[in-house]
Amino acid sequence: TTASGMQGKVVVSHAYGLGDISADALAGAGERIAAAGVAIMTNAPGDHPFPPVAALRKAGVTVFAGSDNIRDSWWPYGDGDMLNRANMIGYRSGFYEDWELEAACDVVSHAGAEVLGLEGYGIAVGARADFVALRAEHVPEAVVAVPKERVVYRAGREVARGGKVSTRPR
Repeated sequence: TTASGMQGKVVVSHAYGLGDISADALAGAGERIAAAGVAIMTNAPGDHPFPPVAALRKAGVTVFAGSDNIRDSWWPYGDGDMLNRANMIGYRSGFYEDWELEAACDVVSHAGAEVLGLEGYGIAVGARADFVALRAEHVPEAVVAVPKERVVYRAGREVARGGKVSTRPR
């Protein structure tokens, strides 16, 4: 990656092997991955080892999540719901404290947007106003409870409610 000048343009999908090495080997690998500007995509699958999210992030690696299997023979539990994915990442990573649960949410949202180079992402003046509203007092509660009732907005307009496409803009 570095020799080719591809820093910040390379992503490794799954990287299961990182979840199956010693802490010392992981520390060295994390430093090299971060220095090369390589991002790691995980989906925290079932009983497979997966990249240690907290250790890699601590090393400076951008770790983000995807949901590449939607109820198929490889992963019948996939539903494309990134909040479910944050919950699974938090659970499988042993995240219990608020800051850890917020990191699980970041992995399925901001980190992915960063890797994709999305402009105007997030809640900020001048941002695109694409967001999901749900009933939770704070991010950690949303990650743990995974509220099903949600309203999706694109460019500040409601586009879906309760899992169904809105029939008229609101």
